[in-house]
Amino acid sequence: MIHNRYIGIATMVAGMFAAVSCSEKSDYNDVPVDSSVASANQTLWQTIEQNQRLSGFKTLLQQAGFDTELQKSRAYTVWAPEDGTYNLADYQSLSKENLLKEVIKSHVAEYNHLASGSVEEQIKALNEKTFIFHGNGNYTYDGHDVVQPNVPSTNGIIHIINGMATFRPSLYEYLRVGTGIDKLRDHFLRYEITTLDEKKSVKGPVVDGMQTWMDSVMVTTNEQTNRYHGYIEREDSSYTMIVPTDKAFQSYYDKVYPTTMFVNKIVGYDYERMAGPTDTASTSLKSITIADVPYLRDSLTRREIVRHLFYSNNDEYNKWLVGTGNNTDTLRTTMRWKFSNPTDLLTTYRVGTPMAMSNGLAYIVDSLAFYPWETYNREKWVNPRSYTAKLFAGVEHSSADQIISSEVVLDSVFGKDRTFDSYRYLWVDSGGDYTKPEIMIAIPDVRATKYNFYVVYLPSAWKIFGNDPRPNWLNFQLHYCNAKGNTQTYNFSTSMAEYEKNGETGTKPKYPTKVDGTTAFINDPNKTDTLFIGSFQFPVSYDEAVTGDVFPLLHITTPIGVFNKAQKAKYSRDLRIAAIIVKPVELDEFEKNNLK
Repeated sequence: MIHNRYIGIATMVAGMFAAVSCSEKSDYNDVPVDSSVASANQTLWQTIEQNQRLSGFKTLLQQAGFDTELQKSRAYTVWAPEDGTYNLADYQSLSKENLLKEVIKSHVAEYNHLASGSVEEQIKALNEKTFIFHGNGNYTYDGHDVVQPNVPSTNGIIHIINGMATFRPSLYEYLRVGTGIDKLRDHFLRYEITTLDEKKSVKGPVVDGMQTWMDSVMVTTNEQTNRYHGYIEREDSSYTMIVPTDKAFQSYYDKVYPTTMFVNKIVGYDYERMAGPTDTASTSLKSITIADVPYLRDSLTRREIVRHLFYSNNDEYNKWLVGTGNNTDTLRTTMRWKFSNPTDLLTTYRVGTPMAMSNGLAYIVDSLAFYPWETYNREKWVNPRSYTAKLFAGVEHSSADQIISSEVVLDSVFGKDRTFDSYRYLWVDSGGDYTKPEIMIAIPDVRATKYNFYVVYLPSAWKIFGNDPRPNWLNFQLHYCNAKGNTQTYNFSTSMAEYEKNGETGTKPKYPTKVDGTTAFINDPNKTDTLFIGSFQFPVSYDEAVTGDVFPLLHITTPIGVFNKAQKAKYSRDLRIAAIIVKPVELDEFEKNNLK
């Protein structure tokens, strides 16, 4: 959080050192007195005022209004830059506020910090920035040599140094002043809140029934950065932040925005009230009304930009950014999202070198090179046991049934980075000699973009299924909401799937107006079979936080005639499904071109 102090600084001392014992405080405040040194009987200000080597620093102290503070009894250590080691005019041109915060308070710290023996300190200056003070016989402060150490005064110590310490803004402060990042700044500052920290402020008298404050400590926090665990205003933290230029921000916004296509009313089937799979009566519909679609779309688009910008340098995945880790092929955000292309994100489109801030590094980039399938358009892997919307005319087997990974190879389905001791699946039997199951599976959180649909069949020949040698013969229909807010159905077919699988070359098949035996898909019963059933472009987006339980529904049926003995002998009516994979088309294309 950002602390803005008014009137005095006693409150900061009380807050920072609340845990320090009385004897420790005394040691910090007791100034070593050498009566042979004239300055020992003078205040810090008097010593600086009379020292001809510090005339420039004296001028800056007066301009910032800090000269009076150095006459008080509170103990300070001052690292005073010597005349001729910096350009005085550069600092005189600063506003009083910036001069005080960025220059004067970078050179002053609470209590006494002696240059004696071996010193290795991280000095927390009055502006809460950290500066390194170290040495053994010869000392430096922020890399500048101490040319005269331990000049005593009645209220502190002065070390004369050969240069001006460098003020580095925090990542949050940089958001306020960075050039070319107006869009990012405007977004975050709208969520900024400044409040009085009563615990750290000093109370004054009550006037007309109102509490006044002698020393007010104002704390600035940001709801947006904190929501994504990017506490970039904290000086004691270490982050890497990707900072998009206005060009990068707008370009990514334009890419995400079309996928957040919501309409005022999104309609779907209320499967709990459906009498059967063909029940399309108005009483079987439900809808969600969205009051302000443009605002919603803008908010969701911005969210997809800003929530991927923060990376803790203490995260094992990210330590390599500060030279302490071995992993260099993955980044993990503070929201624990992983990205597999750190070179593109941090180097390929970087503007200049990484900028060192007081609490981390800023990478200014001219393009946000996130893979869409790792951010706003992720692959949907739907376990039908969790998202079965409706079972028709079937009996679901016990959920205790499991696939043991040693019996069935699942790497090709789930990826080698996923490991299972067991896995729950959906098994629906036919429920009788003259029935056949039909199911609807909800497909959550899809975007208004194009996906490839895959169905993962389990081997019916597997022993737990009774060594059934028959394959399934299944049809798939997708019930969804169109851009006009009406329900609509898309029929998948084997001919269209083959056409799309082959790169949409040749004559495009005629779209089927219904599903039957000519459109149905057949799996291999002897293996875990991932079958491509076709592509579909969603006209509107679905987000559980927005649309609730209104989902697109994948309706699975079979054309088997329950009185057709030949078909029943050839095909199994039981449904044995491990997953529905809804995969962004661009991810499939990427894997085809890069994972050979």
